[in-house]
Amino acid sequence: MNQHGPQLNIFYRHFDLPANFPVIGLLGDSWKSYFQPPSRLHFHNCMELGFLHSGRGVVHLEDRVLPFEGPCLVIAPPNVPHAHTVEEGGVCCWNWIYVDPQAMLPHLNPRLSNMLSEYQRNMGGEDCVLSGKDHPEILAVLGLIVREMENTQVHYQSIVRDLFGTLFLLLLRSYSGTVKNDQYINNQLRCIAPAISYIAENYMEEISIEKLARLCHVSTSHFRRLFKQMLGWSPLDYVQLVRIDRSCVLLYNCDYSVTEIGLQVGYPSPSSFNRQFRRIHGISPNQWRQKMRSEENPVVTAYFDSLPPSNYQFFPTVAPSSSEPDPE
Repeated sequence: MNQHGPQLNIFYRHFDLPANFPVIGLLGDSWKSYFQPPSRLHFHNCMELGFLHSGRGVVHLEDRVLPFEGPCLVIAPPNVPHAHTVEEGGVCCWNWIYVDPQAMLPHLNPRLSNMLSEYQRNMGGEDCVLSGKDHPEILAVLGLIVREMENTQVHYQSIVRDLFGTLFLLLLRSYSGTVKNDQYINNQLRCIAPAISYIAENYMEEISIEKLARLCHVSTSHFRRLFKQMLGWSPLDYVQLVRIDRSCVLLYNCDYSVTEIGLQVGYPSPSSFNRQFRRIHGISPNQWRQKMRSEENPVVTAYFDSLPPSNYQFFPTVAPSSSEPDPE
């Protein structure tokens, strides 16, 4: 990955982890992925643990392409761009866990907590793909975590916390300490992370570029350039994308009218909502609702229906086709 040239589209996936139990699991036996040519990277606000039961492929992690074959654990640290590509003609069967290690283990002693923070910041390369053959104890503990989170029996949250403590200590023990080569991209992503978080929480309000730049402690002009360079679109385009993605959650999961949904995500008029929706998805909100309700994977639907509304996730898939001037 050229650290100073144009980047592939990079998408931010935000997970609203519950404060009292900061982990989300995509569990069960129906989380399958198939071959698609790599076209974009994404990063998120927490650690991603991909528990691969079967299949093979590669993970694109910054400027590396690392092979994986199940059973194995594929780790993506917070704020590190990555993507998974399944072997052509194959299928991968996963469980996915998204967790905030420090929040999950608030009483970890300071020395180990600092080591865990350093691990997340600096891990890279082979540290991100751990095979079941070479690390059977890590996969065994991960399997226990998955089982407890699936069954949700009495005291399961306390058991899961203790198991995560064991898992992270095993990961620290296996960590080679190799620093990632491309610190430039990670530093730039960390710089704009406050703006991305602010947009995720306040997308329905009027948002100024000046406010976002102040949150990131940079000038407005530098913020515009950096944001466009890292994510592939302007801050205003990104705000529109987040609003439309949140509207998709409501369109799919709720029976509110299109006008009501537009108001909830920050559009004062139906015409502005319809215009932005068509610009990003190519069809009207009503057409999208009908199409997705007829085609959506029922396993995905059941999972998101089981979550509180604040935890619904809908991720960007297409960059806006045109750009509008940023507000002053």
